[in-house]
Amino acid sequence: MTHRVDRIPLKSPSPGTERFLTVHRFGQEGERPKTYLQAALHADEWPGLMALNHLIPMLAQADAEGRIVGEIVVLPYANPIGLAQRIGGAVAGRYALEGSGNFNRNWPDLAAGAAAYLNGTLSGDAERDVPAMRAALLKAVGDLSTRTDTAHWRAQLLALSIDADHVIDIHCDNESLAHIYCHRRHAEQGQALAAYTGIPIVLLEEEAGGFSFDDCNAGIWRRMGGLVTHGDSLPMACFACTLELRGKDDISDELGHSDATGIYHFLMAQGAISGDLPAMPEAPEPYRLEEVDTVTTHEGGLLAYKAGVGEMVREGQVLAELIDIAAADPTKARTQLRSQTDGIFFARVDLRLVEAGERIGKVAGRKPLANRQQGALLED
Repeated sequence: MTHRVDRIPLKSPSPGTERFLTVHRFGQEGERPKTYLQAALHADEWPGLMALNHLIPMLAQADAEGRIVGEIVVLPYANPIGLAQRIGGAVAGRYALEGSGNFNRNWPDLAAGAAAYLNGTLSGDAERDVPAMRAALLKAVGDLSTRTDTAHWRAQLLALSIDADHVIDIHCDNESLAHIYCHRRHAEQGQALAAYTGIPIVLLEEEAGGFSFDDCNAGIWRRMGGLVTHGDSLPMACFACTLELRGKDDISDELGHSDATGIYHFLMAQGAISGDLPAMPEAPEPYRLEEVDTVTTHEGGLLAYKAGVGEMVREGQVLAELIDIAAADPTKARTQLRSQTDGIFFARVDLRLVEAGERIGKVAGRKPLANRQQGALLED
């Protein structure tokens, strides 16, 4: 098919208003591989909007030349609900104001629903079981509640993504190097994406926690064990990742074009686009999520950073000082926040006045940290 643009209506939040998703489709619907990309699930994170703005014309050209293999679905913006949440001129796009919480948490676990449509059994033959599983997942998505506007929106996104071979969910951090989260069994694909996009950090997780969008799409394949016969033998047939494109302010046409080119070459490497593929650059050695030190505060105060994003730090090195602005003696008002590991200080918050218990930085190291924060707090 030629490049097609669909408009999917979403449930109206109130009389006289409407919302919709814009969906770009390339290639042949129903063919393999299927790739799904979206940006700004957290609606206050915009580098992905720029990257997909540059990627869509590249895909349209490839489609016109007949080089799309399978199907590619792109949502240039994933969250019109969050984009509309403006308070005092600022976009409050991380949490739903109607009370359902973080837009990238608590996505549905479709395992039980899919198991029911599979009648509790698979054949043990992946060539038969993978298509059967995808069909069951689509049926399970159709059963999801759409009572609220947020629930309806979630169901529409999953109806587009849940049967894909590749799912790339584009986010960003506050101030950070670009990095990728993906499952350990998808390390090779995660490293390839990092190599083509020039990303230095790949974080491998076993259980991210929090039921993020990428885990909803990829993790479902490993959660079928015990629910259906031969569920343990299912491959993880969906590579899904959270792609963090640096910090919130890292938005430019130059960065967007570079990001889009890297993603395009990754899709070529995955067999989604035909053509002459450049040699893959050297891939970074991945880190395990349990090797990431998340530096948190024990009280509120004013932050003074002592280490910059991308700096190699040592265990015990001071990353920031927390200043108690209510202290009677300002010369004795500072608490040092130190790294628990040797590694790269790859992300930090853009706030400088922080609360108690707030995560203010991340260091990727090479040793397990027993007291690290849970994965749900690490992945964006």
